Amino acid sequence: MQPLLRAPAQRIAGVAVFGVMSGVGFLPLFGGPGYEQSLASGLVLPTAAAITVAVELSRLESPPAPLTAVGRGVATGLWLGAVSFATALLQGARVGICDLWGGLVGFVLTALVGAVLGGVWGAVLAEAVRRVSRRRLRIVCAVLGGLALPLASALVSVWRFYSSPMVFAFDPFAGYFSGVLYDTVIDAGSQLFTYRLGSAASLVCVALVASLLTRDPDRGRLTLSPRRTVPAFFTRVVLALLALVSSVVITWNGPALGHWETSASITEELGGQLSGARCDVVFPASLLPHESLLLMKDCDEQLLAVEAALGAHGPERIVAFFFRDAGDKKRLMGAADTLIAKPWRHEIYVQLASYPHPVLGHELAHVVAGTFGRGPFRVAGGLGGLLPDPGLIEGVAVAASPEDDELSNAEWAHAMLDLGLLPPLRDVFSLDFLGASASKSYTIAGAFVRHVLDQYGGAVVRRWYGGESIETLTGKTWADLDREFRAAISAMSLLPEAASFARARFDRPAMFGRTCPHTVDALRRKADSCRDAHEVTRAVAAYRSVLAHDAHDWGARYGLGVVNVRFGDVPYGETLLRALEGEEQAPRPYRDRAADALADLALLRGDDARARTEYERLAAHTLDEDFARTLDVKALTSTDPESRAAVVALLLGGAQRPADAVLAAEREGEWEARTGSPLASYLLGRSLVGRAWYVEAAGHLDRALDAQDIGSVRVAREVVRQRAIAACALGDREAVSRMRARVMVEDGPFHAAAGRRQSTLRLLDRCSVNRPR
Repeated sequence: MQPLLRAPAQRIAGVAVFGVMSGVGFLPLFGGPGYEQSLASGLVLPTAAAITVAVELSRLESPPAPLTAVGRGVATGLWLGAVSFATALLQGARVGICDLWGGLVGFVLTALVGAVLGGVWGAVLAEAVRRVSRRRLRIVCAVLGGLALPLASALVSVWRFYSSPMVFAFDPFAGYFSGVLYDTVIDAGSQLFTYRLGSAASLVCVALVASLLTRDPDRGRLTLSPRRTVPAFFTRVVLALLALVSSVVITWNGPALGHWETSASITEELGGQLSGARCDVVFPASLLPHESLLLMKDCDEQLLAVEAALGAHGPERIVAFFFRDAGDKKRLMGAADTLIAKPWRHEIYVQLASYPHPVLGHELAHVVAGTFGRGPFRVAGGLGGLLPDPGLIEGVAVAASPEDDELSNAEWAHAMLDLGLLPPLRDVFSLDFLGASASKSYTIAGAFVRHVLDQYGGAVVRRWYGGESIETLTGKTWADLDREFRAAISAMSLLPEAASFARARFDRPAMFGRTCPHTVDALRRKADSCRDAHEVTRAVAAYRSVLAHDAHDWGARYGLGVVNVRFGDVPYGETLLRALEGEEQAPRPYRDRAADALADLALLRGDDARARTEYERLAAHTLDEDFARTLDVKALTSTDPESRAAVVALLLGGAQRPADAVLAAEREGEWEARTGSPLASYLLGRSLVGRAWYVEAAGHLDRALDAQDIGSVRVAREVVRQRAIAACALGDREAVSRMRARVMVEDGPFHAAAGRRQSTLRLLDRCSVNRPR
């Protein structure tokens, strides 16, 4: 048998892998070492190694010893892995390497081990096909066998995706697949190491078994090696059995090790279950009874609201899994920041959030839409739903359950149209949907589906989702529908501030157009976590690492300035924030938040008048409702001795001290008792709603509602919204009616806030009037 690099089969395989992986490297995110390049290598290398070794060994007239054949498989896998990683380094030299050592470790634990396993499988396969007498048929069998096992392994992962809540996959050949597009922080965690311990045990077992075998020189068949050293023979047998048992134990205990999960294992892990009218909710056992009852109530309410919006009846029972946080959800089903629904399973997977859950309705809409979707996955798209239409899938969910936003989706689309950011609608309802940022694609798709619902009715949307052509259903071409939609949104009035905020929100690249998104987002997440934990030195180092990769990461620039202003080098932080405030290229929201942080600094230094002037200036032009309302509160209290201390404790803290909710509540209570201020009542009520003390919150919020003037129209809106939440949570029929009447007042606080008005009315319309048990 020829040395590895002189063997024709290995040379051909190396050239083929180099060509394929070099081409793959020109795709966005696939250039240079990293998750995508490792995943692509894991799909190519094991099969290439298996076929190469199987073909080479099966053609030999004098086949090598079994252990030598296994060694050939290992060497071939290592060789092809080295070729693939070399292409990653070459592409990295072209586009830049984001994280060399992280990429190398990830490659070794995924694609390289997979390639070695593929090569070893090729050696085993060669022995199996050697008995085929016809040479050409033997080669065909070797090729097909080399394809078969990696493909079968991939099909197991597909089946697990289909038959369980999982979206991730650990695969012996491909390595690790995260399963989600919009989670930019990809981390397989310790699970990948324990999974590869199983792979190592399997390789050791095969190698030991091969060492126990020899080839009959006369017949060419495998037999046990001569037992000249009995202790050594039995030692190898015992070690092979131990390796086999280790591999089986690791595989069998997959759920405990996080390698795979089922609905039952996740339910057992979370520990809490409750069944409502139509929702079966699964939640952490640590939830208190009133919290779990409200969760169930929220799911039942939002399900009915989604069905009414789509004019369709969903499944009789829906299972909603609520995870403690993004990390818990990532560990148990694979998606951290991306919320998931599986319509074919009638299941949704979200993190816990306060009532009403902000995105629960969106995921329920996917399940309801599944009743008129297509194919095994019950979604919209070609080939019976096997080629999904992400624009229509997400557009229906957004239209059925819009976000609680400053503007409606149609108004945001109008702003994009004015800025020249609105693409042809046909592009949105194709795979081009994935080429834009998620916020842009979701908003446009939701606005257009809402337009179709209003103009043509729910039946048209349902039939479109079910596979019929929108052109046939409406009798109009895509060009006609595009013009109609643009005319409809152009007729809407729009606040003058909308354009600048729409540009900041929507005129940004998708993940595929960003520089090192996985590395940058992981570093920024670490930096933000350190900042919140007041680990100043680590936060500063992490923010600087982000900026070393992307000097225009505005979030990192803002975070670096704030952490220094509040807890570190104040002059340096102030310089950073002033530079960001004056940076014309920076998105408007970041410039405003930098100015807000500087105003906070002025307030803490005792320059109350300057701080108030800046707060009022920012509040006058920002479109971010929550940010503007906070500015209003700070402006109203910054020069008032009765209220200033309470709001500073709530929102700012002190020099080298963070904000403190306990101290703030004490001061707010004293402020309310001393002055009867409706603003103090609102702040106390809002805080209590956030902690699910709805009865206590209602009293404070009612006192705020009784005031003639609370000083800010935004605060007045929020008082009504928070009281509506409390009323819905308590099943208070009378309060629900009162809040609806306040929202509907023609010249009231909601008259110029269409997004908040619609979202508050949706809440009031869907919430139950029965007190939770």
